[in-house]
Amino acid sequence: MRDRLAWARSNLAWILLGGGVLALGLGLSGVGYVSHLEQNNSFCASCHTQPEFEYYQRLIDSQQPTTDLATFHLRHEEAVKCIDCHGGEGLAGRAQVLAKSAWDALKFLVGVHRQPAMMSIPLPDQACSKCHQDVYYQPGFENHFHNEIPNSMQTFRCLDCHLAHPLGDPTISFGTRDVFFPECVRCHQEMGGPLQLR
Repeated sequence: MRDRLAWARSNLAWILLGGGVLALGLGLSGVGYVSHLEQNNSFCASCHTQPEFEYYQRLIDSQQPTTDLATFHLRHEEAVKCIDCHGGEGLAGRAQVLAKSAWDALKFLVGVHRQPAMMSIPLPDQACSKCHQDVYYQPGFENHFHNEIPNSMQTFRCLDCHLAHPLGDPTISFGTRDVFFPECVRCHQEMGGPLQLR
């Protein structure tokens, strides 16, 4: 009887170990497959339908003028994709995005997803600075709103001024005066600059 119990425990341990290795292999394969698929913007737009489908339509309609920052990047920068900004920064950020994506996919498959889905993982500044780091170090008054930010109390984010998807004015980096000026005043208050801005 003892031999049978020891044999059963030994086999159970091997079965559990094999199951764990199999689950890990399937999980890593799934991550690899999804990471490959998300390199295609149409894959992203197939689930992210509202309002992202409108953004995707703006992107692929090359006859229309560029009216938002994301479309500008996708049309004018070499091979920029949705996932380049929305993929998560660093290992922890990437893991967070993958976990959220898996959860959202499960909700979609069982029919309990909601549209429009609000973005629940905010884009960190690293999503912008990995390509635009040089903007922080351009000296001069014309760039004072960028070159002072690293010295500030880090309360400002790129997306406070540069809205990625809403329609904006290309002559002012796809922002609007309604967005920029409150941020200018906030920064001037924090940094001790003049407050009579026009």
